[in-house]
Amino acid sequence: MNSQPSPRSTPGTGPEVLRDQIIASALRRVYGRLPASTCTAYLLTADARALAPAMTVETPLSFTIAPAVPVDDLTWPTAQAHRTGSVVVCDEECVRNVIRRSPEALIHIPVPMVVVIAPIRTARHRFGALALRWVPPREMAEEDLRFLRAVADESAVRLAELVERGGSVEAPPVPLFVSGRPDPRGDDVAGTATPHPPVTAAWSAAGGPFLFQLQRLATELTAAVHTADVLAVTRARTVRPFRGRALALCLAEAGHLHVVGAAGLSRGVVNRIEGTPLSQRTPETDTINEIAVKIFPSVRALRLGYPGLDVDLEREARAYFPLISHGRPVGCCVLEFAESGDPLRTEEIAILAIMLEQVGQSLERARAYEAEHTLTRTIQRSLLPRSLPHLSEAVLATRYFSAGEGAEVGGDWYDVVPLPDGGLGLVVGEVAGNSLDSVAVMGQLRSGVRAYAAEGHAPATVLERSSRLLAELDTDLTSTCCCVWLDLATGITSIATAGHPGLLITDVRGRVVRPRPPPGPPLGAPAPQGYRQSEVQLAAGSVAALFTSGLLDTRRQGSEAAVDRVIRLLADHRDEDLEVLADRIAGLGRPRGSRDQAALLLVRYEGARPEDRARVARTSIRRHDFHAVAEVRGFLHDLLGRWEVLPLLDDLEVLTSEVVTNALIHAHSEVELRLREYPDRIRVEVRDSNPYPPVPTALLEDEVSNQEAESGRGLLIVDALASAWGSSPAGRGKTTWFELAIPGWLRGRRRSGGDTEAVRGTRWGTKGGQVS
Repeated sequence: MNSQPSPRSTPGTGPEVLRDQIIASALRRVYGRLPASTCTAYLLTADARALAPAMTVETPLSFTIAPAVPVDDLTWPTAQAHRTGSVVVCDEECVRNVIRRSPEALIHIPVPMVVVIAPIRTARHRFGALALRWVPPREMAEEDLRFLRAVADESAVRLAELVERGGSVEAPPVPLFVSGRPDPRGDDVAGTATPHPPVTAAWSAAGGPFLFQLQRLATELTAAVHTADVLAVTRARTVRPFRGRALALCLAEAGHLHVVGAAGLSRGVVNRIEGTPLSQRTPETDTINEIAVKIFPSVRALRLGYPGLDVDLEREARAYFPLISHGRPVGCCVLEFAESGDPLRTEEIAILAIMLEQVGQSLERARAYEAEHTLTRTIQRSLLPRSLPHLSEAVLATRYFSAGEGAEVGGDWYDVVPLPDGGLGLVVGEVAGNSLDSVAVMGQLRSGVRAYAAEGHAPATVLERSSRLLAELDTDLTSTCCCVWLDLATGITSIATAGHPGLLITDVRGRVVRPRPPPGPPLGAPAPQGYRQSEVQLAAGSVAALFTSGLLDTRRQGSEAAVDRVIRLLADHRDEDLEVLADRIAGLGRPRGSRDQAALLLVRYEGARPEDRARVARTSIRRHDFHAVAEVRGFLHDLLGRWEVLPLLDDLEVLTSEVVTNALIHAHSEVELRLREYPDRIRVEVRDSNPYPPVPTALLEDEVSNQEAESGRGLLIVDALASAWGSSPAGRGKTTWFELAIPGWLRGRRRSGGDTEAVRGTRWGTKGGQVS
């Protein structure tokens, strides 16, 4: 293989070369007078949100320089100097404070040192900073600080001139490492660009550049939990730094290749690789079977080696690396390049082989974690209600969030129980702890509560019996619980709690009230006074919210303030669609990145009088029964005829067919179709047993392409025809819903008893309730 020079070591006078010359000259001047342990220039990233190392003098400690620092994180002295415009001196005590506030900084400052940073800025431009570190710490003379500031200012002026000429000044993807020796032809700080490139190659088989990248990769892979995290780290550390354009990570599973991550590749290329038998000869399989690195400098070379292989003509060179884990090949990494020719130098191939061994181990770890995570979540969700009742008197919506990172699970649950007298029992509970023991206790409690409710007991009695049940289970765990029995004929609710916050209810005026039933101890704890209950009258249109403590951000706000936020949201949006309202409450109350479980149960009481009720209908489709989609269309025709809205049939058939078919393809479960008719709209809900939205096999770089590749044009059709639509998790599964507005002329025709059959077949656009 012929080695090629790095593009950055090629002589020239382009904007990047001029930028590098200016920075290198400044670093050499500073290092020549103030020989520091590290001497680094930080520049703004392309989005101006962070300061990233752009160039550093190669020293024994240069690989320890800090990575990108957010410009608004004043924990770091580099960000302080950039934001304030002043030279910042960070002594030993300052360094210790940085580590206390950001423990991850220890790997960059593991020994006592002093740090000095000078901003690179003019009156109009802020470019970054020059950062010097001394180990051991030393005293800084005022004249040395003035000299550092003068060099930084001169560099800023030259960079500003470069910007005025149309150049760009931003940090490269990999910091460049330069020698601290001055240019043998003289000082180039004040001069113009020369053919002499002041920058060494960004990669070498030894020294600072390699150690820096290896350290960053190891640190970031350690923090990578999911496959998507490993893909993101691998892409950041291999694609742009090695001048690539696209990446794919593949694992060998059950004798076939599985694409676990891809960036920059088309869906067609991913599909070609996905599922390839290891016995078939392709570049990917040969890389694994032969445990060999394969480099192809052009499409022609690839086709000569593999005749008939379908390749992307927009790419040229390709490199295939085996992924090694615990001494065996587990997959391969594919790198694609836009230009032909040998894409990698010999030392770069060696570096990539070392880096990708860490990637292979991280991928296996992430896949094992995801498998365990999925198993525990499946166990947990299997104990939740399979489906919610479909009633004319009440509308229900739920949200359930599993615990955060790790495989731990917990004991939050909710339930909706049909009562013997025709009422509706609403239950939320929370078993202490995050463990499989909590889940086991939760499952037993839920079964007990459901059984006692089905026997016709009042809420207080159900809690008393459930508390005795828990006490007899020989466990140290306790549980809170709230039971609400709703009489659908009258709107009267009976409420009892066991150490659990009560519910929130909107009254007839839209205000939110907090019924406070007599408090009782948690289940499993001694209850000498027993449990008592109280009653509240619900008006038609009232919304009641029950939830567990994990939904609230109590750690930062306190419990009362957190509940008040939910109250305000419930009051402001009580008339919204219940699914949308559930999303709002879940997004507001639950802290971002929370590790806690949370359950939310909403009910809107529609009223008991026949004229106030919405008409409802339902049907179900067996798993993978695609022929039943035609039967659904017949069901819709008969139903809309009875509801006197046949002009909506064409749009409703298209929308329902798309959503039902999508559920049958991706959910692998029975699909339930529910319809609810209101005076001004038709609401359709498609429920399945898969709580997660469909995701593609490969994680594509372009999120828009990712979504369209998975869902095709189906959701685009839904978005175009429906008045509103969405998809939300609900207990064991998810609900995809949409609404069609009933045009005003059709509502008038229904009231006057006009002939709706006569206008069937005319396509009526319902977006926004307007006739097209």
